[in-house]
Amino acid sequence: RAIRRTWIRTLEYNIIIPCKLLDWTTGKSWNYSKFSTGNQLRQANDFAFQTAMFDLFQMLQSWDQICRLRLHLGLRGSRHKRWPTMEPDVWHSPTASAAGDTTSVPPYRACFVNNMHKLYLAHVPCIDKLSFLNRDLDRNRHHQIWTGTVETIIQHCPTITELELDLNEWIRPDYLPYIQGRRASLSSLLGIIPKSLRVFHYRASEDGPWKHSMPALNVIPSGIDSMTINLRDLSIHLRELKLNRTTLPFDFLCPLDEEAQPSIGSLHWPYLKILEFMDVPPWLPSGKWTSNHTPEYRAEIENDKWNDRICDSERRWGGTSVMDEEQFHRLLISLGYATQRMPCLKHMVFRMECYCRFALLLRNHANASTLEWQSRVEYRPDSRVAKAWRFDLDGDDMRIDSAHLGICSVMLSKWPPDEPI
Repeated sequence: RAIRRTWIRTLEYNIIIPCKLLDWTTGKSWNYSKFSTGNQLRQANDFAFQTAMFDLFQMLQSWDQICRLRLHLGLRGSRHKRWPTMEPDVWHSPTASAAGDTTSVPPYRACFVNNMHKLYLAHVPCIDKLSFLNRDLDRNRHHQIWTGTVETIIQHCPTITELELDLNEWIRPDYLPYIQGRRASLSSLLGIIPKSLRVFHYRASEDGPWKHSMPALNVIPSGIDSMTINLRDLSIHLRELKLNRTTLPFDFLCPLDEEAQPSIGSLHWPYLKILEFMDVPPWLPSGKWTSNHTPEYRAEIENDKWNDRICDSERRWGGTSVMDEEQFHRLLISLGYATQRMPCLKHMVFRMECYCRFALLLRNHANASTLEWQSRVEYRPDSRVAKAWRFDLDGDDMRIDSAHLGICSVMLSKWPPDEPI
């Protein structure tokens, strides 16, 4: 049996729950006061999830650590009709796009019950790679596991080297406390990941407003972005970091002061080879936009009614963008100083797929490196950026590769340099 275990490389564990509760497909009935998120159906789902996790980890606990296993976790609804297809005191009513709707039902996410995991969830040293992935090609196949529960599972996998976490699950913007709570749980999760981790892939939900013509959301009400701090600390041990649709300050790797001066201290990334930021939202965690409307369009939308704008599917971004140039300077300055301390770095990309459409790419070759940026709105680095990346702003280092596409590049003699600032 022990020999056969070494043949197994991947385990996909679909936990069957009594009823798959889909997001934003039901509304509370006319008697709002009767509905409770602690209803019998959600409790039954949690109990089924908890029992399945206890059984799985109890079985895997006996496996030798040399049996390195990749584990995929997620929920599936039972096909049996022992349970109702809906929660009590709700009715079928799509609420994903209903402006001002107060009857929408909060999404279900699986949790452990009554802290029973402290007694019965075993530690499993054989798990090498852990995945919580949503299945885009399979309708409504979100893994539906709460972020705090993911944290508990990770705590019981002390030797993981890779983690794939997909939280690209849209939440109504008027559920701001839920969004803030999910980010706080993610921050706590990042703070407990074992230092054995070398690969982290994270896909988020953009956590944005109903429409991009509306104010963005402040997801850090305390003003302290602990998620950014914990992610920076985690990145020091990584070989590969890929973030998708993640709301972060532009100076999250190398912190900058108000004058964009670095305070990098002893930060160093000895293993990092691949660094990717894809589909970055055009706002900061504080709710500040990194691109904005023209004054003419801003005056137009300020006279609008928000509910009308939300409900009108045709009314999106009707005006042109104005780049907050200082924020993009801070992005390049921070990445410049940070990548100087990444001796193994091979590839770095930052891509913002919004109305400004900004992209930054660092390619390392055998004898030289190329820093390239592309922007729909014209962008020109300043002297602080040139200092961070060690090129001559007024010389021949910078060239325009395509004026029509807004592509510019800089040839760097060697990156990272032998002696970082």
